[in-house]
Amino acid sequence: MKSLPEILSLLWGTSRAPRVAAAYRAACEAHPLFLRDLAVFCNAAAPIAGAREFDRGVEEGKRRVWLHVARLAAIQPEDFVSITDTQNEHD
Repeated sequence: MKSLPEILSLLWGTSRAPRVAAAYRAACEAHPLFLRDLAVFCNAAAPIAGAREFDRGVEEGKRRVWLHVARLAAIQPEDFVSITDTQNEHD
């Protein structure tokens, strides 16, 4: 698997890659409710479930999106549970 800098460089080029990562960090820090909703939707802290293999594949795809966002925004795995706490009113 390619490293994050390699992926960003391939997608955006070496000069724009740092700006892309900074934009993700800024967006996630500025919009915690958006981040929380995305984390919950993408199964950030929940097991993958589904009756059919296709359903589990869809859920795994959503989790991969979350992991991409989390890596770019420099969110640590130990923070996933607190981010997905929908009872948190500090958004």
